[in-house]
Amino acid sequence: MIRSVRTAAAAVASTAVAAAGLVFGTASSAQATGHGEGYYGVWASGVNVRAGGGEQCYLYPSAANCPTVQTTVSSPAQVWVYCQQEGAQSVGGNPYWVWVLTSSGHRGYMASYYTDNATNWIDGVPTC
Repeated sequence: MIRSVRTAAAAVASTAVAAAGLVFGTASSAQATGHGEGYYGVWASGVNVRAGGGEQCYLYPSAANCPTVQTTVSSPAQVWVYCQQEGAQSVGGNPYWVWVLTSSGHRGYMASYYTDNATNWIDGVPTC
C-alpha cells in the first residue's frame, strides 16, 4: 500500500514537472519564433548597438551608415526590439537590423543576426 502511494505521488510529481516544463518551454519558444515587439535575447558577445549617420542610418542601417556605437551588449543580455529594417549590410546572411533599447537605456540599431530568433525576419515586429 505504501509503495503504491509513493509510486502514485512520484507519477503526479513528474507529470507536474513535465507540465511546468511545457508551459515554460512554450513561453520561451514563442519569443524565439518572434511574436511582436518585446524582449529578445542576444546570443553573442560584444554586439554593437549603433546610431548616428543621419537619415542613411535610419533608412539603410549598417556599420558604415550608423557609425556611432552607443553601447555593446553580450549574452545573456536581452534587448527590447521595437521594429526592424532591411539594412545596407547583411550580417551572417541576415539582411535585417532591429531598433532596440538596451538595459543601460541606449537606443540604436543592432544586426538582427545576433538576436535569439529562429528566422531572419522576426514575425510580428513592424518595419521601422
